[in-house]
Amino acid sequence: MYTATAARDKEHYLTQYAPLVKRIAHHMMAKLPASVEIDDVIQTGMMGLLDAINRYEESHGAQF
Repeated sequence: MYTATAARDKEHYLTQYAPLVKRIAHHMMAKLPASVEIDDVIQTGMMGLLDAINRYEESHGAQF
């Protein structure tokens, strides 16, 4: 169910982990062909982060 608190939590996770996604994307660039752009890698990582945030259920007891 959508609540204001849940939206705030999702935004918190997004702002907390976005720098990690960017850092990992920059590290991955060393192993990818030159034809791959950093913005594409970051975008893919952010999509994965959003998917993980949407699937995360705190009630299961696991840490995000």
